[in-house]
Amino acid sequence: MRGSGYFVVMFFCFLAFMGSTEGDLQMGFYSKSCPNAEKIVQDYVNSHIHNAPSLAASILRMHFHDCFVRGCDSSVLLNTTSGTNQTEKLAVPNSTLRGFDFIDRVKSLLEAACPGVVSCADVIALVARDGVVATGGPSWRVPTGRRDGTISRTSEAMNNIPAPTSNFTTLRRLFSNQGLNLKDLVLLSGAHTIGVAHCTSFSNRLYNFTGVLGSQDPALDSEYAAVLKARKCRSLNDNTTLVEMDPGSSMKFDLSYYSQLLKRRGLFQSDSALTTNSTALSLVNQLLQGSLKSFFAEFARSMEKMGRIKVKTGKVGEIRKQCAVEKKLETIKMGRIEYFGILIIGLLALMGSTEAHLKMGFYNKRCPKAEKIVNDFVKQHIHNAPSLAATLLRMHFHDCFVRGCDASVLLNTTSGEQPERQATPNLTLRGFDFIDRVKSLVEAECPGIVSCADILTLVARDSGPFWRVPTGRRDGLISKSSEALSKVPSPFDNFTTLQTLFANQGLDLKDLVLLSGAHTIGIAHCQSFSNRLYNFTGIGDQDPALDSEYAANLKARKCRIISDNTTIVEMDPGSRKTFDLSYYTLLLKRRGLFHSDSALDHKRKHIVYDQTITTGFTGLPF
Repeated sequence: MRGSGYFVVMFFCFLAFMGSTEGDLQMGFYSKSCPNAEKIVQDYVNSHIHNAPSLAASILRMHFHDCFVRGCDSSVLLNTTSGTNQTEKLAVPNSTLRGFDFIDRVKSLLEAACPGVVSCADVIALVARDGVVATGGPSWRVPTGRRDGTISRTSEAMNNIPAPTSNFTTLRRLFSNQGLNLKDLVLLSGAHTIGVAHCTSFSNRLYNFTGVLGSQDPALDSEYAAVLKARKCRSLNDNTTLVEMDPGSSMKFDLSYYSQLLKRRGLFQSDSALTTNSTALSLVNQLLQGSLKSFFAEFARSMEKMGRIKVKTGKVGEIRKQCAVEKKLETIKMGRIEYFGILIIGLLALMGSTEAHLKMGFYNKRCPKAEKIVNDFVKQHIHNAPSLAATLLRMHFHDCFVRGCDASVLLNTTSGEQPERQATPNLTLRGFDFIDRVKSLVEAECPGIVSCADILTLVARDSGPFWRVPTGRRDGLISKSSEALSKVPSPFDNFTTLQTLFANQGLDLKDLVLLSGAHTIGIAHCQSFSNRLYNFTGIGDQDPALDSEYAANLKARKCRIISDNTTIVEMDPGSRKTFDLSYYTLLLKRRGLFHSDSALDHKRKHIVYDQTITTGFTGLPF
């Protein structure tokens, strides 16, 4: 399963944890209220999981992470709640979860068939099971009737979800807290027979195990470690490379994982931990001496057990129509989302030279309600996650920079190489699930008429200030990660590179400066600029172009180590929710966060700075 380190092991054990609290779950719970519910889920999974088979492991991991925090109540799906705390979704263990958009697509089909009936918690449980089965793994019983929770806290996810660095004592305690025993721990860890992990989940075992740079975990087979260092994780701070959890067998649900453990080739420290306890080691040997059929049966029992952990039934909880939004927030009217006119104007410049046969009202006859459907959905829901406005605009930008505005950034797979979506610049894109939900509504109204490219463009506009969007785009068939890597500007680019990349798209210097002004709002991960703080030229130094006081503040309060890939920082401190001139003021103070920000020296950035002052631009309060 695709893991960035927070993990299937816990995930599966977790299944066992759910056993003692089945409550009012029952097989065929929806047989009267939504008789086709389980078939709708299964049919969708069977039709689409082959396009991205790694999602089977990802969604199983999601199910595990959900159940380990307040039970199997889909709280892991929430973007926001009525409280003030950050949700589980933002916790480190969940930062690399995938499959939210897949769950949302299944949910939209169920809502179309039976509005307000099937819970998101049941959707996760069913998709997790059906995904594993579709890829050749075991099946298990999934009684339904779960209801969705309304409480979701980052802190609880941090405290309850096992880490890849956990030792045996910690693993056993965390599982025991959920009602899971040692056998469940060993069985659920077996889920690591499929899927992948990011280097950051285990690279400390290769390079810095004891805190002394260069030290290696002696519990890891030295030959295996050498291969990982030479061919996969070539540095301690590699946060993009993926490694098979079960080399040579990561797409097959079998016993190979346990064989690797006995060879001291478990990837995570938490994997190796299973061989440090005599009882756990005995269970591993018993599994290897048994049959695959026996393993499947045992694994299924633990999964059934996990799926019942602290479930909410009856009148407890709610049934959400949108899995990311607490029910009582669904009806709150959208606030004023005036997110970033400057960037939008620049994007219009990008798209203006290629308008071709686009026209206003392209769908007036074939799908007259298309634009209203998009606009209504955005207005109703963007307030629940206002940062999505910037995110969706960024997605639109990344799409247009590679083969034009053709929705190729949305593709999970093509007949060729890896798609744009898997390129480094796009790994942190969000909002795919939002686009999919809009598309499902438009498809219900006018099947096969409105392109994804037009939907992406309309959503980007409707979530911020208004501008004309002529339509008629068609979706592209080619999507290459290599092209995204070479064409989408990087936060590390210098001025020459930036100007070249923009010129390649028909954008001039003024467009470059205007579009950079979008950094007046939003946030960035430390990894996008931490080299400026800790290793600018490769010798542990700091970027002299960055204000020293600002750098010291970032190092003390935000990005405390170079390998921090979870902390987020405001692009425009103190003003990130107001679209104003503050970003440019910070540039003059040498406080642009990215190297690409600093690249806009005073001679160049005055183009926009002077223009916005003379036109009376005062900022758009969020």
